[in-house]
Amino acid sequence: MPSLRVSLVICTYNRAASLPRTLQALDYLRYPARETLVVVGPCTDNTLDVLKPWQGRVRILHCPEANLSMARNIGIDHAAGDIVAFTDDDGLPEANWLDTLVAAFEADPRLGGAGGHVRDHTGVAYQTRHIRCNRWGEAQFFDRAPEAEHPDWFPSLIGVNSAFRRAALADIGGFDEEYAYFLDETDVCLRLLEKGWRLRTLDDAEVHHAYAPSHLRTPQRVPTTLYLTARSKIYYALRHQPQPPLRPLAIVQRQRDDLLASVQHLRAAGKIDAAAAQRLRDDIWRASADAAHDAFAHPAGRTVALRPADPAAWLPAQPPWPAGPKARLLLISRNYPPQPIGGIARYTHTLAHALARLGHEVHVIAQTTDSVRTDFEDGVWVHRIEPTAAHDCPPPPPDRPALPLVLRQWTHAVAHTAAGLRQRLGIDTAIAALWDVEAYDLARQPGWRVLTYLVTSYALNLPHKPDWGGNPHYLRQHVQPIIQAEGWLLRHSHALLASTQQIWHDVQATYPELGAGAPVPTVHHVPFGIPDDPAAAPAGASAAAASAAACTVLFVGRFEPRKGIDLVLHAIAQLAPQYPNVHWRLIGNDRLPHPEQPHTTYRQLFESQHRGQPWLARVHFEGEVGDAALLRAYRECDLFIAPSRYESFGLIYLEAMRAGKPCIGGAGGGGGELLSPDIGVAVGTDGPPPLIDALQALIEQPQRRAAMGQRARAHYLAHYSDHAFAQRLLRALELGC
Repeated sequence: MPSLRVSLVICTYNRAASLPRTLQALDYLRYPARETLVVVGPCTDNTLDVLKPWQGRVRILHCPEANLSMARNIGIDHAAGDIVAFTDDDGLPEANWLDTLVAAFEADPRLGGAGGHVRDHTGVAYQTRHIRCNRWGEAQFFDRAPEAEHPDWFPSLIGVNSAFRRAALADIGGFDEEYAYFLDETDVCLRLLEKGWRLRTLDDAEVHHAYAPSHLRTPQRVPTTLYLTARSKIYYALRHQPQPPLRPLAIVQRQRDDLLASVQHLRAAGKIDAAAAQRLRDDIWRASADAAHDAFAHPAGRTVALRPADPAAWLPAQPPWPAGPKARLLLISRNYPPQPIGGIARYTHTLAHALARLGHEVHVIAQTTDSVRTDFEDGVWVHRIEPTAAHDCPPPPPDRPALPLVLRQWTHAVAHTAAGLRQRLGIDTAIAALWDVEAYDLARQPGWRVLTYLVTSYALNLPHKPDWGGNPHYLRQHVQPIIQAEGWLLRHSHALLASTQQIWHDVQATYPELGAGAPVPTVHHVPFGIPDDPAAAPAGASAAAASAAACTVLFVGRFEPRKGIDLVLHAIAQLAPQYPNVHWRLIGNDRLPHPEQPHTTYRQLFESQHRGQPWLARVHFEGEVGDAALLRAYRECDLFIAPSRYESFGLIYLEAMRAGKPCIGGAGGGGGELLSPDIGVAVGTDGPPPLIDALQALIEQPQRRAAMGQRARAHYLAHYSDHAFAQRLLRALELGC
């Protein structure tokens, strides 16, 4: 058990928008012996409302003034721990933050304070690493700790990432409450050093700082007032400048001149207008008088006498998930929300959040659509990166087949980011799809466990992609090298994850590297799952009593032969004239070229062939739609069809089952495994007749449709929820939860 207990204090004032995310990040801290105290200032927003879900898990205190030092002292006074750690209400500590800090305190009994590096709102660049301050309140920032100490500069910490021994804070009287904002922690650090305590900044204790707007600054970090900043800066210098040699008036004038120059800089940069500049100058002049008065009214500062810690007040952290060992996982998916996503991105997003809800540490590497950044999204750290520039990409490793440059740029960038996560956070397990071999550079790397998800790969796709075969250069330079890399990765993964038995059978039959006698990684059967849509309950008795003619048939998928779009359009052309009240909705990319007529598309050809037919008005081509529209389409349909010639799994079938709708799918691949006769129909895909027969039967039997839909939803809830998905993956990792 840890020898030191940590009281984690968050002081908040009108930050209801960012506070819940900070509290959620604290739930993922690894250090167990901790409690959380939230000190709420005189808020005018809904802070108390957003804290309700945490009642009973955190201690909620109140500060009567918008005074950060006063709020910190209230937190310290109520803290029951040996160490008092601080982060801001827009701070996001990484999982090992407290472990790293506490280890330093345990190693040095005279360590009074410790902190770490702070990343800015991008989650990539650093706001601060090592700080040195002087007695004017000026700061210098270093990437590494200076080797030589300077008598005029001392190490300091930043409030968003700082921790102090409670006994040390009691020794100096806590925070000086003259510092309502700014320089409060600098003052504490200086007074600790003067009392003989030591300070450290630790490289691996990182906090991400989101820079939320406040009552003092805009979202662009432009100050709306400088009164508190100026007051603290002038008061600090008056308190800590040795006297003599400087007279108080000279100290005030120097600080005031520096502050007025900062206003001029903001004005010259166009960040404020003339009126705002004048208001800021007025703030500085008013603060000068008030700071000078208080420095002499309180020559020892406004410190406090802290009570001894009350062990009975300790409220241990209670994360909202079951106890047990937690995994540290890296999921890799080049595409990821909010960009348009396919099946791999969809199941990756689902798995990441399902695992995070069980308390596991989950990181995702994805390609950015704009700037490089790291986001904390509902418990998941998402690292959005760019491929390595071509001129910076190293030569391919000699122990494996070479990738095309465009893919090597991505896999190298993935490996570089993953290496940083492993070094800093101990991430040791990577999960990625076989498609695009995104974990290629991590396989066989010391310390990494790579699990490869079997999906429709390049090799499995090749028979369904005549355009690849029609482009010899692309086939030779891109497709075939990737297929060779796929075979290598299959052999050298720690384990393989198969969403269906069929996909593993097909992979074995396709890759000679897995032939007879070859060593094969362990294979785990881990079917996908999807999050529930509570509004998608199956239709009840009204659907069962509906007219046989009243039916909406939904197709979802790309307009390509593998998805069976040719079979769907043939079936519509035959059945639409027979059933005048049946509507056909087709959702998916309908702009792809027809494989036999590359200058047209399936949709264009279909509309041209049947132009003038009255039933064509009941065929609705809707193209690609957003997630919300797709959910509504599943809810509103009566029957779902996707006669794919090959699906390694078939998430579309789960989406229809979740909505309580019967499915007609292709018998090959995942469809044949997922669609048992009581919830759907798996049809042959050599030609249109099996699909037409199945459609005709279900269109004419509404009661059978409704019963199948009800059973389909029950089957989804029992076997294919996102929670079931996460549990299956954890069993493959030999982790229960």
